Amino acid sequence: MRECPRCEICYEDEVLVCPQDTSNTKHTLPGGTLLSQRYLLEKRLGRGAMGQVYLARDQNLVTRHVAVKTVRPDILSDEGLQEGEAIARFEREARAAASIRHPNVVDVTDFGKSQEGVFFLVMEYVEGETLFQLLRREGTLSIQRTAVLLRQIVGGVEAAHDEGILHRDLKPANIFIMQQRRKSASATDDGFVKVGDFGLAKIVHSDRSETQSGPESRGIIGTPEYMAPEQMQEGVKLDARADIYALGTIAYHMLGGRPPFTGDIAQLIAQKLLQAPPALTTLRSDISTEIERAVMHALAKEPADRPATASEWLEEFESAIQVSSEESGSAESRVVIMAPPGSEVYVDDERRGSVGRSGRVVLTSIAPGQHVLRVARIGDADDERVIEIRPDGAEQIIQAQFKSGPSSDHLSPSKGGSLDSRTGTQPLTTGVVVCSRCRSRFAEGTKFCGRCGNTSLQPVPTPDLISLISALKPQDPDLRSQLTDLKSPDSGYPPTRATVPAPPTQPPGVACPRCGNQYSVATRFCGRCGIPIGTPSLNWKTPKQVEVFCKTCGTSYAGNTRFCGRCGKPMGT
Repeated sequence: MRECPRCEICYEDEVLVCPQDTSNTKHTLPGGTLLSQRYLLEKRLGRGAMGQVYLARDQNLVTRHVAVKTVRPDILSDEGLQEGEAIARFEREARAAASIRHPNVVDVTDFGKSQEGVFFLVMEYVEGETLFQLLRREGTLSIQRTAVLLRQIVGGVEAAHDEGILHRDLKPANIFIMQQRRKSASATDDGFVKVGDFGLAKIVHSDRSETQSGPESRGIIGTPEYMAPEQMQEGVKLDARADIYALGTIAYHMLGGRPPFTGDIAQLIAQKLLQAPPALTTLRSDISTEIERAVMHALAKEPADRPATASEWLEEFESAIQVSSEESGSAESRVVIMAPPGSEVYVDDERRGSVGRSGRVVLTSIAPGQHVLRVARIGDADDERVIEIRPDGAEQIIQAQFKSGPSSDHLSPSKGGSLDSRTGTQPLTTGVVVCSRCRSRFAEGTKFCGRCGNTSLQPVPTPDLISLISALKPQDPDLRSQLTDLKSPDSGYPPTRATVPAPPTQPPGVACPRCGNQYSVATRFCGRCGIPIGTPSLNWKTPKQVEVFCKTCGTSYAGNTRFCGRCGKPMGT
């Protein structure tokens, strides 16, 4: 089977060019579009942790659409995996998902292996959007709306726990919201929620557990932003409290606009094992202490400190809502945009402000409805999206997401599952940065090397992070390579617990003419603003704005204006 890389429509092997957009098709699966003589694959919907998901039509029930999940061919031929591990994990997913019967769980109707050797899983097709897409559009949800969605999510997760099954990869991208078909549905009526993608499910019940002779899962598996700390440690036995941690992370994201911890894989491991999540009240002003306490209870670092069951935690969360006095129906909307300092915020191509040192900008008096939000920052691609301002007046928080820096996609394969944000929660404090060219070290916050003027500066981890990396000893090859780079001498990071020697004390020699910072005589560039120093003849003052005036009507314009925009006459006459 072949498919178009642009429109993702599936074709037979004879079709080399897509008739829709004239793009060259590529081979994706062995065999034709008719899978197992029953399911006609029409279009690829996305990629999951273990394979690809297609929209298909059941030929036995012609009017019925289903979602077909297949094992990726590259996984089956990957020499890095133990023999049969991918297939065994796929069959475990089928057995686990098919054993759960609950309205809030995506139904599994069939699974098997085609004549061409393709393993597949057939699920009901949920027409709607994911919770990730909803949060991407609205940023945060109101407290009551969060409770309505969580009640259905917990119902599906609790049904799996009753069968002795852990999900192990709960995240907004795996929570599907069915489209509301009632004519009386309002804009904030989200409809019915279903929990899906048990691709990482682990059967923990005694009579359903895997035998010792079967293949074992290796490395860290899941989405790091929503994983419990014990999932990041090798050899730790998991129970239902790992899913409860993920539920608390999802609730935190729904109310706070982002997960508790963000960053690359090394930062996420260190933060989850060494730090406590930031308080919700630091992100949103209308969250009561009772609600914050309930969410933080699920995010406890130790499993013994979390609620024993998902339903017990939901009762605690709903009780906190009843106790708290949420103010609703405010006449003025309040939208908080969180982004790195210096970012520019535009709504419908109108500049609304610049983000300062607080890392946020508050927008008010935005009309309810859909708007185009664009957050721009020098050096990164703009974060442009369609947002929806709710009419209830509840505070909304939107976290800007720039596509830059290292990524943790190899642990977050589901489309939209990993919010690899570089903003929000501060990463593990380093204190020292090193120049990638001359290996000179400077204080954290320096943007330019004071010796060679290089702009590429890398953080030096603290001894606690280096000890943590050495103690983890992950088995996942990609993760091991990524963490090993942190300790490599070529990376600029210290290979041992050596401390940074204090620089010798000497009187300041030269000052930066722009910012006034003092440096030694041998310094050639300012470490803060990057301009050459030691040359007093250079004048770095910003030139004054030049204006021209129309001699006829007196209207002023920029210096390069040639014609008056009011009367149309040349500016020089």
